[in-house]
Amino acid sequence: MNNLTLLGVEIKPETRGIIYLCKLTETALLVKCEVQFEKAFDALQSYANILNPESQLVTGKDYDSLILENENLRNRINTTEFIDALHDCI
Repeated sequence: MNNLTLLGVEIKPETRGIIYLCKLTETALLVKCEVQFEKAFDALQSYANILNPESQLVTGKDYDSLILENENLRNRINTTEFIDALHDCI
């Protein structure tokens, strides 16, 4: 499994949440900035206050589950289905 964020920064072992601030284009979701959180609740609370609906949130109850969820996002983030669904929601 890849222990790097979408921008290539190492995910710290104490991280339980990552917010990706993104910009949606016609064909891709571009990650502009990312923030790691030690508590999933803090990540969720911050995510809830972001006025950018294109942003993405990844959380995990432990490091391994966070890495798995991050890998799941990495695998689907720029698929046609994901981009089309995001366009439909926004």
